[in-house]
Amino acid sequence: MAVSPGASKAKAIVARTAKWAVIGLFFCWTVIPIIIVVTNAFKMPLDIFTKTPTFIFQPTLDNFATAFIKSDFLTYFANSTIVALTCTVFVLGLSVFSAWGLTSLRLRPANWIANAFMVGKLVPVISMLLPLFVLMRMIGLRGSLLAPAIAHVALQLPFMVWMLMGFMRDVPPELEQAAMIDGCTRLQVLFRIVVPVILPGLAAAFILAMQYSWNELLFSLQLTTFETYTLPVGIASFVGAVSVNAGVASAAATVTMTPMVVLGFFIQKYLAVGTIGGAVKG
Repeated sequence: MAVSPGASKAKAIVARTAKWAVIGLFFCWTVIPIIIVVTNAFKMPLDIFTKTPTFIFQPTLDNFATAFIKSDFLTYFANSTIVALTCTVFVLGLSVFSAWGLTSLRLRPANWIANAFMVGKLVPVISMLLPLFVLMRMIGLRGSLLAPAIAHVALQLPFMVWMLMGFMRDVPPELEQAAMIDGCTRLQVLFRIVVPVILPGLAAAFILAMQYSWNELLFSLQLTTFETYTLPVGIASFVGAVSVNAGVASAAATVTMTPMVVLGFFIQKYLAVGTIGGAVKG
């Protein structure tokens, strides 16, 4: 039975409306909390804790001044930068070589090893806190910036290896074979052929590793001391047992999220590029 043009048009309208409704719902779910945090950063305490939300208020920079001057926010920022960059460098380096070894050397148990990597991701994160805490204390790293960096690497490495293996498997074997015929070693093939081709995957891995380490709280709290607190731990310190300094915490959170937002916008152009688009012609 043929469907009338009117019914088809109505179905298309309903489908389009439902799509935009879902998009709008997820947009509100993501953006509204950020808007609340940013606006609270410029409010006085009286405007923050009103029963009805205040949309018109006198902006103030007192919360930012308190976060920067009356606390060790700059120290926390420097600590987070060191930890996040160290974690990202090690995660990318180890995952690239691990994924390349499992995909290019054609090892018979490669799939089993890759699945074994994912087991580490399936383990509840909280169950790894005590072993890592004991290990860091035994080797004398507890309280240093290297302790949370190592923990973040251990937590992210399984997923990063698994993700980059998917990108490397999409690299045409003809590219690698042509490079080997031209006299390239395996390492040269990796850095001259594979890495440029999987650049979108590396960009995604970079931003994911950086964001995770930048925002991680649990391990950073347990493996650091007051001198080596990172930004999430520093922001959590504004939340007391009796009261919450919401304005200062919001100001610190606003400054904390800014580098990751800028980094995301800067690197998004690489994420949109095809993995092997234009690599093979003819």
